Amino acid sequence: MSSYLLKNIQINDPRSPYHLQVGDLGIKEGKIEAFSPSIPDFDYEQIFDFNGCFVSSAFVDLRCNSSDPGYENRETVQSLADTAMSGGYAHVAVLPNCNPPRQTKSDIESLINLSSKTSINLMPLGAITEGLNSDDLAEMFDMKSHGAVAFSNGNNPIDNIGTMSRALQYSKSFDGLMYSFCQQSELAIGAYVTEGTVAVSLGLKGIPQMAEYLQVQRDIELADYHQTRIHLSKISTERSVEIIRQAKSQGIQVTCDVAVMNLVLTDETIMDFDSNLKLTPPLRQANDVKALWEGLKDGTIDAICSDHHPQEIENKALEFEYASYGAISLQIAFSLAVEGRNRFCPSMNDEDLISKFTTGAANVLKLNIPSIDEGQEANLVVINPHQQTILNKRNNRSKSENTYYMNKPLPYFIEATIIGKNQLLNKR
Repeated sequence: MSSYLLKNIQINDPRSPYHLQVGDLGIKEGKIEAFSPSIPDFDYEQIFDFNGCFVSSAFVDLRCNSSDPGYENRETVQSLADTAMSGGYAHVAVLPNCNPPRQTKSDIESLINLSSKTSINLMPLGAITEGLNSDDLAEMFDMKSHGAVAFSNGNNPIDNIGTMSRALQYSKSFDGLMYSFCQQSELAIGAYVTEGTVAVSLGLKGIPQMAEYLQVQRDIELADYHQTRIHLSKISTERSVEIIRQAKSQGIQVTCDVAVMNLVLTDETIMDFDSNLKLTPPLRQANDVKALWEGLKDGTIDAICSDHHPQEIENKALEFEYASYGAISLQIAFSLAVEGRNRFCPSMNDEDLISKFTTGAANVLKLNIPSIDEGQEANLVVINPHQQTILNKRNNRSKSENTYYMNKPLPYFIEATIIGKNQLLNKR
């Protein structure tokens, strides 16, 4: 029998009848048995005193880059699961950009099988087009029938409007969800940073905001025309937020997320040419970051994704121009979001911020996650708002180290993640 007693903990789950109450939470055989101001210790195998901490539903990530198969030196399925659980995640949507791409029903089944051997739920995203870069649609119906939760071409935008139109029309027949990475490729050729004064001062060609919001507008129009759903992933500009806000007010079936790194830093940070800050989309200007936070606060933006993207050191220890895109973030995503909130949107409370990692993300994928209530499966993350997070080589669970935030203190600390009968306690 596995049983845990979490003492002196505050419930942070608006769906729970115990929301904001402080007491003891008892868990047996992977399910919540009881919550009360005081529960006797003798009936539980492990006792944890979490005085000053709060517990919420474990997190859901809508976008995590795939390294296995093909790039196992960056991340394996097991190291990804360990990293996710350490970051408070129970469910992670995995992009199809592995080698070979995840584009057949057998590919989907393979990841589901590997996921069953870990402590978390790795949810496969299938390819929209064959090879992630063609105009030939992949067998999305077969993939959906075998467990794909949605479809994406990863960081490859679908520039051909006819291809995206056909994909949306096809997906409507089986309620498939298309992820759109909104960047117009021709407007971004030869550019690595956002267009603006920083790009000019560094002598770099900038990616105009227009490269993103034109694609946002296009795909919203297509979704409206076909009367189907679309998910705009990793939006990053003020104008994109405005367009999506208007579309939602008109009843168009659009959802969106923002990558956590675009919520915490601006383009000014790249002045030192740290290749760990070469990201896609690029870090934007302060007005964009503030608009993203306003979009989160008013519900325009549904969720915050990690966009966890491991890279080997050989791909990052290069001049900025030649370095690969991406950063690891899954283990510290929530602390990064708190850091960004504290800087750009201090009026946003913890409850609303957590919802962008839980119910907001789950609703995009129509995923049912249990509330914190008696009889429900344990699906919990324990957060300490009085303790800092410092990611270092000793506690980093990813196989990669490509992050600007190595050895830098961040607010809040994930004390523990409990998923069913599995629990992980993080070391400080």
